Amino acid sequence: MKWPESERLRRVGRVLRRFLLDPERLRKVFTANVPLKLLSVGIACSLWFFVNFGERDTEESLKVPLEMRNIPAHLVITSPRVDFVDLRVSGPRTLLGRIDRNRLSVGFDLNGVRPGPAVFRVDAESLSLPRGVKVVRINPSQVTLELERTAHKSVPVHVRLVGKLPSDLQVADTKVAPETVQVSGPASDVADVHAANTEAVDISTATAGTIERELPLEPVSDYLSFSAGRVAVQLRIDEVLVSREFKRVPIEVRNADYAVRLVPEQLRVTVRGPKRLVDMLEMDHGAVYIDAKRDDPGEYAVKPTVDLPTGVELVSSDPATVQLVLRKGKSGKRRGR
Repeated sequence: MKWPESERLRRVGRVLRRFLLDPERLRKVFTANVPLKLLSVGIACSLWFFVNFGERDTEESLKVPLEMRNIPAHLVITSPRVDFVDLRVSGPRTLLGRIDRNRLSVGFDLNGVRPGPAVFRVDAESLSLPRGVKVVRINPSQVTLELERTAHKSVPVHVRLVGKLPSDLQVADTKVAPETVQVSGPASDVADVHAANTEAVDISTATAGTIERELPLEPVSDYLSFSAGRVAVQLRIDEVLVSREFKRVPIEVRNADYAVRLVPEQLRVTVRGPKRLVDMLEMDHGAVYIDAKRDDPGEYAVKPTVDLPTGVELVSSDPATVQLVLRKGKSGKRRGR
């Protein structure tokens, strides 16, 4: 060791001995400027952590969306959809933190593909990853798509009714607009569709009148679509009409000024109307009558009047006319022969 260097070492040694043997000076080393010293220690620890852990390789899992591009207009994908691929990457934490997950995607260009299966490999080189980040695993590494030709056809719209109407009501008329819609999708699926059904209409609590609704069409499958999503439906609910025959209904004679004879004295009457009214109808005395008010006696062919409630109509009376015979004498009705 040269003399100047040994001399410097001896001087440093003397300074250290004086410093270490002076407790007051040693105390000031640890108590003076404490905040600054703590800040310095914190910065040093952060730098040590960044150097030792921030640059150390680690692994991370990413979910990367798949994008189908340039799908031919005459083709449709019929295989189960694969929306994401699972990506396992490795690299320094600082680089992994720079990955923009919102812009990360895998794109498949379908331009020029034909009907049938098409296989696409997931290329790690196409991923926008920072330099220094490696792809450890891709699952699935390839995707198989099944493509089929697209078809279109018109089908009628069917209004789907559920529930049961009361026995005295019936669906008299159904209208829907539009009456037909176009179904589009894979040709094999389109061939199996014969009608477009609306969302169900519950008629179990319906009353006589008109029901108007705007209803969505029920989806058939994930691959089929209709040209209209909703249709206008109108249902007319009417009371059930029934016919009923009454036999041997007596004929009442009113306003007779002469002696009366009827031939025949009874009719067979057939009526038609709402079931609830017809079921309650009673053709009792006075329901069928003739007006015997005449100026002169004689024989007359008279059509009896049938008194019916509103909503009930006369279908027929047998016979349609009766013979009214008026004779001078005491007024009243005599039985015919």
